[in-house]
Amino acid sequence: MVAQHSGFAVGTPQLLLLGLLWGLTFPMARLGIDGGASPFLLVLLVLAVASAVMATVAAVTRAVRPPVRSLLQSAALGAFLIAGINLPLYWGLQFATGGAASIVYATAPVISLVTLGAVGGGSHVTTRQVGALGLGLTGVVVLGVASTGGALLVGLFAVAAFVVGASMQGVGAVLGGRVRPRGEGPWGLTFQFLGAATAALVVLPILTPSPAFPVNAATLGSLLYVAVASMAVGYSLFYQLIERVGAVRANLVTFLNPVVALVSGVLAFGERFVPLEGVALALILVALYLLQPRVGPAASSTPERPEVAGTTPATT
Repeated sequence: MVAQHSGFAVGTPQLLLLGLLWGLTFPMARLGIDGGASPFLLVLLVLAVASAVMATVAAVTRAVRPPVRSLLQSAALGAFLIAGINLPLYWGLQFATGGAASIVYATAPVISLVTLGAVGGGSHVTTRQVGALGLGLTGVVVLGVASTGGALLVGLFAVAAFVVGASMQGVGAVLGGRVRPRGEGPWGLTFQFLGAATAALVVLPILTPSPAFPVNAATLGSLLYVAVASMAVGYSLFYQLIERVGAVRANLVTFLNPVVALVSGVLAFGERFVPLEGVALALILVALYLLQPRVGPAASSTPERPEVAGTTPATT
């Protein structure tokens, strides 16, 4: 349903909160790696803690446990979506900054849009959507150039890893919307994290023969933040957004990631803010506004077209 709530289009508050949580994921993940943790071991531990947190939430709230077949489906989805996003991200962060990663991952909404066009069976994409996505990507690129003085250079392997992760996020959001059109409950997310952890466990001995996790403030802080805030809370919000506004708009959160990285750098680390960064922020905010559902006087009773939203509307 397309409605308004407290002056915001549907999903906007959740989108902003998720943008904050996931935007901080990039520097926090890099913090753990800089602290000496092996990337794939750190991912494995993050997913294990996240699954324990979600299982606790499911038990405390007495959530209805889905059938075994549904839980296995969730595990497979997690192995594809969550592991596919995070394993390349953590590997690439060995060679590049979190800010560079967040800029590459901001291509996810465009990948979702292309995926919908390929699998949507004649799905309709408006000129407004395409133009707004292009505007947002332009803002992200300008932000990357401005914040690095035009020297945004990262290793080829890191870029390749980030592109793989961004592609998995773009395609995975569409897949998640199709497989879980009514969202994912705490038990389902528990098994998604378990499925992703299993994938990480498989690749760990192959790609990291001697894993390390020194116990220090950097590694523990990274582990707890990403497991609780980014994974448990973040993916709960993400599936709510997919259910309510579709895959493309849910993935608009990736436009906010570089913005959060910039703002946190200015506020927390005293980094310099240049005028071109203000232009980039304005472009991104305008793009986000244009991609919000149009809400008219009677729109609250009009279902949104699923081919535009990228998912089947939930039954209310």
